[in-house]
Amino acid sequence: MVATTLLHSKANLFDKHPTAEANLKELKDLGCTIMYNINVHTMSRHRSLKQMEFDRIVYNFPHAGYKYQREHDKAQIKLHQELLEGFFKSARDMITKNGEVHVTHKTAYPFDEWKVKDLAIKAGLCLVEEVAFSKDDYPGYENKRGDGKRCNKTFPVGECSTYKFGLPKLF
Repeated sequence: MVATTLLHSKANLFDKHPTAEANLKELKDLGCTIMYNINVHTMSRHRSLKQMEFDRIVYNFPHAGYKYQREHDKAQIKLHQELLEGFFKSARDMITKNGEVHVTHKTAYPFDEWKVKDLAIKAGLCLVEEVAFSKDDYPGYENKRGDGKRCNKTFPVGECSTYKFGLPKLF
């Protein structure tokens, strides 16, 4: 298993998320590789990742950060779509023939405006399955805001789904 973050170092991670140290230790103890400064747009070309293939790539609650004030602003939605479009293109090149790319995302407005399924299809993936997200499927998982003054706080997930995408099957 490989866990990645866009943050540049452990120090950056510890500054934003005081609980990160215990989480990183647990991941390391489980044999996980932890990588910093990984951009989802270019991860398939990263020197340490480009030779790897994955059965699963999971991105829970992607978010482009706040450039605009409100989630429903069209410009803010566009930023989120660009994030996902780049992620799907990169992830597509990193999965095995039968691998899957999983994205968990809120399904209510304005998050449904991101058009997650359409972006994956545009990137050359096909929908394998959509299931209701349940934190129980991820023991120990806690979603975090990621940035700002409340970055180490959880956020209400509300109604959300995990979308599972794969490569198109050739007959």
